[in-house]
Amino acid sequence: MKILNAKVVESRKEEPGTEPDRRADTWLLEAKLEHDLMDWEGMKIDVPAPEIGAEIVETTMADAKRFTIRTRGEPKVHKGSRFAVAVREAQTT
Repeated sequence: MKILNAKVVESRKEEPGTEPDRRADTWLLEAKLEHDLMDWEGMKIDVPAPEIGAEIVETTMADAKRFTIRTRGEPKVHKGSRFAVAVREAQTT
């Protein structure tokens, strides 16, 4: 496991109609890692909820450097905010 720094590049409220559960309190954080991840498709990002300030529903990698965090409730971090994440190999079943 590695600890890397990330930076929020966008924070926006999601449209309830695009959410499977239609909840109005869903937010998306687009973030960027400080370094590219090799073999990023097999990696998982763990973000501590206290770092974000909201319940984390899902975290997905977009490419070797970018990822998205879906939250319930407005996060305390916004564009330009920095936070630490843990990166590890994803479990395969």
